[in-house]
Amino acid sequence: FEAAVQENSQHVDAWLKLGLVQTQNEKELSGISALEQCLKIDPSNLQAMMTLAISYINEGYDVSAFSMLSKWIETKYPNIVTAPNVKVEEDRFNLNKAVTQHFLQIANQLSTVDPDVQLGLGILFYANEDYDKTIDCFKAALTVKPDDELMWNRLGASLANSNRSEEAIQAYHRALQLKPSFVRARYNLAVSSMNIGCYKEAAEYLLTALSMHEVEGVPVASGGSIPSTNILETLKRAFIAMERRDLLEKVQPGMDLQQFRSEFDF
Repeated sequence: FEAAVQENSQHVDAWLKLGLVQTQNEKELSGISALEQCLKIDPSNLQAMMTLAISYINEGYDVSAFSMLSKWIETKYPNIVTAPNVKVEEDRFNLNKAVTQHFLQIANQLSTVDPDVQLGLGILFYANEDYDKTIDCFKAALTVKPDDELMWNRLGASLANSNRSEEAIQAYHRALQLKPSFVRARYNLAVSSMNIGCYKEAAEYLLTALSMHEVEGVPVASGGSIPSTNILETLKRAFIAMERRDLLEKVQPGMDLQQFRSEFDF
């Protein structure tokens, strides 16, 4: 996708796909950059808007996320209800409230469940730490799209934030059944595993995620893509919890993963 946008900087779909892949690979800021570029070329791209709103939430740019969700709902359903009087300069609470009401109006007027509307609602509730409502929204979306690995991952994250780690782990496993290369779901699975004391399993999930950043077995330092620092830092935490300082000292960008294969299955 990077090659495609270098060849044609106006390639909307390549920018979109690049943004999606970067966010799923635990590289949020790179994903945001690509998605913003996509929207510069195609301001009404619904998938880019929704994915960007999620990334903004993940990075703490809540007001930007709410404004983006407002644009999304107005773009997808311009004729159902009048747009809320949303002002970007409004405070975070009122902006969230206005956009949430707009989404609820749309959801109540639709004759069938729109999984993307449920996703948007879930994000808005998630931003307010109302995880029970978030879980309800994501489950509603999954009734329509049961094979959506992204939604299973989001459900897992919401369950994890509700201190329901075992249920979160089940959701992450479902996401990985649907897409084994989903690095973010594997990372999230590792974090939830650590929360219930399964440190060795967590390390194996993280080492698997790191191995996915290698190119045909070539170590990262030799030309593979650079993995997320989140993955490396979480692996360090797992080794500390295992009281394995010897392993901790080996964790660094560009390390040879083969040195861990004698003890870990990944």
